[in-house]
Amino acid sequence: MARKQPFKNVDTEFAAAFNRGDAAGVAALYTRDTLYLVPDAPMAKGRKAMQAAVQGGIASGWRNIKFTSVQAGSAGDLAYHIGRLAVDVPTATGKRREKGKFIDIYKRQKDGSWKIHATSYNSDKPPAK
Repeated sequence: MARKQPFKNVDTEFAAAFNRGDAAGVAALYTRDTLYLVPDAPMAKGRKAMQAAVQGGIASGWRNIKFTSVQAGSAGDLAYHIGRLAVDVPTATGKRREKGKFIDIYKRQKDGSWKIHATSYNSDKPPAK
């Protein structure tokens, strides 16, 4: 049985930082050696690369990100979080609400805090043909 999510406020902190355009604030939630696995891009390794990837999304006009938790659990110094996401993305005619899902792997830090070590997400929309 999964225990209560030990990193409950990370989604709120991530969304707040992202929605104010603060890629450094988002990156602060991740480990130094994080792995950021997102669609249509090479794996970003390390906090600086992850921050640059997030900044790219912000710069391209992504806004109003929201997360909904589906499942979370932990064992020892590792934890996972699976959920849904929604974000406004720009289009040629305005914007659309993109929906998808994510999984985060967390590591407990020496100070007892939890940081995201790996993230992967993708869209619910099928790829264009």
